[in-house]
Amino acid sequence: MKQLIRVVGIALLITPIFSRSALGQKTYALGVGGGVAIPVGKLSNTQKTGYNGTVALAIGVSELPIGVRFDGIYNMFPLRTTPVGGSASSDLRIIGALGNLIYAFSGTSAKPYIVFGGGYYSVKNDVPGAKSESNFGFNAGLGATFGVGPVAMFFESRYHSIA
Repeated sequence: MKQLIRVVGIALLITPIFSRSALGQKTYALGVGGGVAIPVGKLSNTQKTGYNGTVALAIGVSELPIGVRFDGIYNMFPLRTTPVGGSASSDLRIIGALGNLIYAFSGTSAKPYIVFGGGYYSVKNDVPGAKSESNFGFNAGLGATFGVGPVAMFFESRYHSIA
């Protein structure tokens, strides 16, 4: 985690140095998103496709293709099978706070990008008395952003791995 904080800090400090005209051209974006959360690997043995929600703060400089983004995420994965005779649920909840670097490719109407970073994830089975478990993890993915009238929209697919 210390290395991630250092990398993000260095990126924030050196970004304006690359272009003096970029000092006044900082861009900020607040994002809200949601979609499908698909379990993969061993998780797919016990959990079904669920949903996610994201809030994001992106910071960049207009002349540079690299920026930083801070995400808060919420994922819910329903149990694949219902326990015999029980109403007890074993849905899985994952909440995370992430710091990411974004590299945006040039584009006219749509701008594709690569996102990668890491953060702190809290995982909890949704059963009475269950305790949450917190770990560090990383994520990486691809996306595209495009303008729709006065707002920008994005589509994104990411892979998360929790230690």
